Amino acid sequence: MDNQDTIAAISTPLGKSGIGIVRLSGPAAVDVVKRIFRSPKGLDLSEVESHTLHYGFVRDPDEEIDIDEVLVSVMNAPNTYTREGVVEINCHGGIVPIRETLELVLDHGARLAEPGEFTKRAFLNGRLTLDQAKSVRDLIESKTRLSLELSMDRLEGKFSEFVNSVREDLTSLLAEIEVMIDFPDYENSVIPREKLAEKLTELCERIRDFLASSKDGRILKEGHKVAILGQPNVGKSTLLNKLLKEERAIVSSKPGTTRDTIEAELEVDGIPFQITDTAGIRKTKGEVERKGVERAKSQGESSDIALFLVDSNSGIEESDLEIAREIDPQKTILLLNKVDLVNSLSREAFTDKIGDDWADVIELSAKTGQGLEDLENKITELVWGGEVRKDDSLVLLNLQEKKLLEKAKKDLEVAREALRRGRSIDVVAIDIREGRKKLGKLLGEDLSEEILERVFSQFCVGK
Repeated sequence: MDNQDTIAAISTPLGKSGIGIVRLSGPAAVDVVKRIFRSPKGLDLSEVESHTLHYGFVRDPDEEIDIDEVLVSVMNAPNTYTREGVVEINCHGGIVPIRETLELVLDHGARLAEPGEFTKRAFLNGRLTLDQAKSVRDLIESKTRLSLELSMDRLEGKFSEFVNSVREDLTSLLAEIEVMIDFPDYENSVIPREKLAEKLTELCERIRDFLASSKDGRILKEGHKVAILGQPNVGKSTLLNKLLKEERAIVSSKPGTTRDTIEAELEVDGIPFQITDTAGIRKTKGEVERKGVERAKSQGESSDIALFLVDSNSGIEESDLEIAREIDPQKTILLLNKVDLVNSLSREAFTDKIGDDWADVIELSAKTGQGLEDLENKITELVWGGEVRKDDSLVLLNLQEKKLLEKAKKDLEVAREALRRGRSIDVVAIDIREGRKKLGKLLGEDLSEEILERVFSQFCVGK
């Protein structure tokens, strides 16, 4: 990528809308737009103040016709998203005017931006750390309010501040160690080995605590799959509608109404879920129903969480036992449904027959909503691994970030052990440097162009 290029892209979705934006970034951004911009007041965009908005028209200079009535914002370096000159042309949101405008800026000196190239330039120019750059993508792709808030935390530097803090402490330790290496006769007078080991222990504990408060970022990015299982007419579709708070599935007293899976998106406590109402699992001769039953079993196997409904009014039947043998109880919540039709209910009467090693057993009325809050709380608890979520400390990490933190912690533990065994201070320094280097990779240091391309290729064009 050549940072001397001026890049351009449409930064808003194509379609009918109130506004559409063509964004440019680079040293010639203002000059390119000047060539296609007509100001009724005769303004010269190269002479206007930074971060100002100007009315005019996008004009094709070759055909001498106006394309669109626009507002142009001019933002001069370095106080911009990319730390380069940035110009945004605010067009009407129709497909034709915004595409015509983009073609004009490309014809007059800009080139089409690659996916994520604006954010990549922000990273390469020191405007964002790699962590913050990734959080921009996560912010755009947020599916819930919680994922939005956590993405903003990272964009504002919550993760990079922690990493930088640990790295700065390691830098100070290495500076003292360098003195010890250069003047071995005065090693203990610089910093006693015991004190150095204590500092390494403290840093290891900080990384450990940070990891303990982190969760897999896929929880909020991809969501969890939840399958509703049970024999026909047990209340699966009613439960789906109650969770969604809308009539999504057809409810009927006739068994076998749902012959295929019905999928919907659901948010519980800020977590996105893909919830599936499956066909009733039972023995059947009909080809259509048979395929629906097979698909239901497949959904149960591939789901992260299963909701297994049984009829508390009818009791456990042989078909319930057959379903129980097909599913993993550790990821399954047993729901004793239709409790509104039962005068008194003994859980033991059910678990003695169908087992008691379920993730939980909840009394429920899908019709009235009784027990629904308990169900939602349990689903959330299963997602967070049984721990109570703390908004002020929660951090979402991807697998690579988690592994790098764990490896950095391991390097520091090895250095600490070397100290305790009386190994040469030169050997101790090697492991500390390795730990510090791994932390640097979390912020984008020493990354190859191939890795950077992979990261930013996942962005949309225009961001």
